[in-house]
Amino acid sequence: MNKAIAVFDAGLGSYAIVEAIKKAYPLQDIIYFADRKSFPYGTKTTEELKDIIENSIDFLLEKGATFIVLASNAPSITVLDKIKNSENVIGIYPPLKNVIKDKKRNTLIIGAKVMIDSPELQEYIKKEVGDFYKQFHVENASPLIQLIESGDFINNIEKTEDIIKKFIKTCEEKYGKLDSITLSSTHLPWLSSYFQKIIPEAKLYDPADSLVKTIKPYITTGEGKVYSIISESEKYPADEFLKILDILKIKLDYEII
Repeated sequence: MNKAIAVFDAGLGSYAIVEAIKKAYPLQDIIYFADRKSFPYGTKTTEELKDIIENSIDFLLEKGATFIVLASNAPSITVLDKIKNSENVIGIYPPLKNVIKDKKRNTLIIGAKVMIDSPELQEYIKKEVGDFYKQFHVENASPLIQLIESGDFINNIEKTEDIIKKFIKTCEEKYGKLDSITLSSTHLPWLSSYFQKIIPEAKLYDPADSLVKTIKPYITTGEGKVYSIISESEKYPADEFLKILDILKIKLDYEII
């Protein structure tokens, strides 16, 4: 592989980033690391996340990555700026400036619990949008993220629709009619079709769109290969993850560690 870019998180979310990079830069070589051993990031403490991210970055540099995408909003927001080995790493973040540019006025930011509960997220919102921060409402979307990790978003459409409908209803009761939603976990774009059906009036913002533009200076010409590494634990074996990929018709050249 020629100057591969590595893309990683703890689950299926980061593969959506791999696909976005492949589409934009078809000759870029990519190392995809699904760190199932560390799943789920969203329930970890910030100290646990810091250790996980540092170890993963070291591991991917040893594997030959020249640039690394931390494809998870939660650690990007909460710990990436505290990581000692982050010189060649970029995170993924809620694209709040795009929301303001589009003149949206009532925005829901949804993501994993560790990010939603963090003071770092509130700091990020105020830094990005200044006085507009009051229009942004944050909500823990862990039950929705679980729909992706369990495969229910494919295997149980009725259950998925019901959970998302109830989630949106609860949010609008708290915050009023929403005109925009940032899908601030890389898992959540897998649910875009559900959101479009349930709340068609709200514009969806996928952080992957901004990320793909941001990494352009680090893109190189290779063979367009994707090599995958899947870690596993007793609770989260690789074969369960591979079953979901198979349902999605995603075929990988992979090793299990």
